[in-house]
Amino acid sequence: MWSTPKGMSGICGIAGIWRRDGLVLEHELACMLETLKHRGPDGEGSFLERGLGLGMRRLAILDVENGHQPYVSEDGSLVAVFNGELYNYPQLKVDLERRGHHLRSHADGEVLVHLFEEYRADLLDHITGMFALAIWDRRRQELLLARDRIGQKPLYILDMDHTLAFASEIKAFLGIDGYTPAVDERMISSYLAHRFAPAPATLLKHVTKLRPGEALRVRADGHRMSWQYWTPDLSEPESDGTLDQWAERLDARLADVVQSHLASDVPLGLFLSGGVDSSILAALVAKGHAGTIKAWSAAFPEHFPGYDEFEWAKRVADLYQFPIQRVDVHPAITPERVRELAWILDEPMADPTVLPLDGVAEAASRFNTVMLSGEGADEIFGGYAGYGEVASLDWIRRIPATVRQWWIAHDFKGSGAFRRAAQPIGERYRGVGYTFGPDEQGGILVPELKEPDRTEAVREYWDTALGLPDLQAMQGFDVRWFLPDDVLLKADRIGMHHNLEIRVPYCDHEIVELALKIPLVLRRRGRIDKRVLRRVGEKHLPKEVVYRPKLGFPTPLTSLMAGALYDVAYDSLTDSRFRARGWFRAEAVESLLSQLAGHNPVAARKAYALLMLEFWMEELVEDGPRRVARSVASTSAILQTRRPSERRRGGGRL
Repeated sequence: MWSTPKGMSGICGIAGIWRRDGLVLEHELACMLETLKHRGPDGEGSFLERGLGLGMRRLAILDVENGHQPYVSEDGSLVAVFNGELYNYPQLKVDLERRGHHLRSHADGEVLVHLFEEYRADLLDHITGMFALAIWDRRRQELLLARDRIGQKPLYILDMDHTLAFASEIKAFLGIDGYTPAVDERMISSYLAHRFAPAPATLLKHVTKLRPGEALRVRADGHRMSWQYWTPDLSEPESDGTLDQWAERLDARLADVVQSHLASDVPLGLFLSGGVDSSILAALVAKGHAGTIKAWSAAFPEHFPGYDEFEWAKRVADLYQFPIQRVDVHPAITPERVRELAWILDEPMADPTVLPLDGVAEAASRFNTVMLSGEGADEIFGGYAGYGEVASLDWIRRIPATVRQWWIAHDFKGSGAFRRAAQPIGERYRGVGYTFGPDEQGGILVPELKEPDRTEAVREYWDTALGLPDLQAMQGFDVRWFLPDDVLLKADRIGMHHNLEIRVPYCDHEIVELALKIPLVLRRRGRIDKRVLRRVGEKHLPKEVVYRPKLGFPTPLTSLMAGALYDVAYDSLTDSRFRARGWFRAEAVESLLSQLAGHNPVAARKAYALLMLEFWMEELVEDGPRRVARSVASTSAILQTRRPSERRRGGGRL
């Protein structure tokens, strides 16, 4: 059965169910799509036959007036749904038409079924962009699922008994008959360590997520086979080339990538902080886009000193004649909104920068549908302060081992750094989002939950990274986990919640591959990080913008946890419901809370992680099924009123 309203050419949420030897019920798929409605308010499309249902929700970006989803091959044997943007679509369309394929629209996702006819699963090697996709081969009764190389678009898998479901968000599974979410308590220590669950794991039993660059094939007999069609190349960085030569290569590639990211039939905007990453992006956008682009900048009021970069952002906007809007995000950060963010984020994720992002995205969504963001540059170009430890530890290692051991034995000042210098990188580094150390986890978790905070996938990574230079191994970890499971996760969820498609040009896989080949000596020197990217910036921006101190995405979490969020944190983390879960030692939690009023930044970060975990438990795990059930009646009413012409059988053309 088909349901494919007109005017739908690219989507922002997909869902589906495969059931071996059973029926996929229409109301299950309808409930999944209703739950994803925020990702695509412009329409819905679906395909349903006995053991398979595919569906999508769409936010119109390209070819707004034409195109249909699901996409179907000309002979009706292939059906596809797709979420995201294929930036090399124009060339793909030309190549396919030369091979005799007929495309009916200018929607980028339509190429998928034709590429599958040509290359089958190897089509993944031919497409570039941000995407999650599902292709159903009706003849072979096989389902292909895949996620883009860097992980800009999510794809979750629910696998239980003879049912496999997939969706852009976990909450869509709450509409499937027989599914009740249950926490995988073994993952709590890993969440505490990283402030997110590293892929492929989640904090729910039976639910995983495809890793970036991963594909999954499900055959008619139920056999599942997954593989990595792409992983970042972490082999030895190159050693040749000057700073200027690498900057020239990067500048040329970035210009091409930004140009491809400007394709849109709806208004474009730009998140601009005035930092080097977003400022370079602004410069390249100005040179590649003939129309008007509005810039948006998040700011906190004066009583949060040091958290306002607007003047720098305005300086860059004025340079390129962009209109710019300052957004005071503080009023939106309320206990009620933080609680709702736990539902919106879908997974427990304790990155406080989601708070200002939510505010600026909400403001921008009133005027724009597509936003460009400078996210990703710190991971791939070595911008985080923690990466600077590599140079200092290398210096310590030049001290004779006997001297270092003597120093540590006497516990002189700096002994901690001496100890860290003796540790292998795989033991020492846990990523940018590192929150609770192993000892701290042991102090706050009940004994039976003191699981190793490294999942099997993470342990395997460090086993293979043993021979890499420390900086390369650290960046590799953050590109594979912190970037997709934290940075890009919040961009996807917050953007889609506000009907925004957030594009991140720095996360083009060819940019990542180039960055990870830059000689180590050209990545950082002293306090200057991202040296090659900053040299690119010198070609487009004033030096004071290029070399001003990094602030990241300023978020006054310490002040917020001591002020606006203090009462809700204290009440939630001492409540009987929280204690009844039996995960944490009550006295350790109370000790942590007692430090918030003193504006302790470490305590604030840790308490926020616990608070977001608790809010997620209450909003998604416990109340989530009821929230979805409340929408079932309205969804059923929609199904009953659908015109017969909209309920066509599979096998025909769309």
